[in-house]
Amino acid sequence: MIEQDFDRLLSGAVDSVLETMFYSAALGPAEPEIGTGVLEARLAFRGRPSGTLSVCLSESTARQLAAGFLGEEEDALTDSQPGEMVCELANMLCGSLVSTLATEGRFDLTSPELVPAGTPAASPDQPLARQSFELESGILTVTLRLAA
Repeated sequence: MIEQDFDRLLSGAVDSVLETMFYSAALGPAEPEIGTGVLEARLAFRGRPSGTLSVCLSESTARQLAAGFLGEEEDALTDSQPGEMVCELANMLCGSLVSTLATEGRFDLTSPELVPAGTPAASPDQPLARQSFELESGILTVTLRLAA
């Protein structure tokens, strides 16, 4: 595999997906949000390379992004829609990211799933890239791990 600047690729995927699908933008780097009320979605991708991607954001940030994504008012959202949007965001980011990787094969993506609070990382390996982005409504953290 050709050496990649995964931080740059991750940042580009976040910018593209937020702008085109959520009518939002990353305002700059930020410290990750931790604690209660955080939603995380994770999915795996297989190909050359293989790995996992996860996204993490607060419930309030997820509600605001879901409202923009669905064209709804926040108070009109169901309880499940913010979590569903976090899964879809993970799916779109992973799709955008793997489409930019130098490869001659194809990628298979698993279905994104919400991760119960306190669940350990999908892989014990250190993340290849982890970035947190300030949004108008909070913080988005994206973590990329590649399989050894």
